[in-house]
Amino acid sequence: MSDVFTLAEVNHRVGNRACPACEETYPEPCPCGGLIHATVTADEDIDGNPLVATACDVCGRSEDQLEAI
Repeated sequence: MSDVFTLAEVNHRVGNRACPACEETYPEPCPCGGLIHATVTADEDIDGNPLVATACDVCGRSEDQLEAI
């Protein structure tokens, strides 16, 4: 497995609990045992807030996908 993966065009470190590319409160634990990393994107929501892309470094699921389970 590579030690780097790309999320919203930003490289994150797989398994690094102090990933320097992540937003302030990330990474967070994923139920699969991996870490959910986060990157602020250039997109905004309807209120003008920046959107955050998230993905687990093991299973690849986003926080939105995990919440739907």
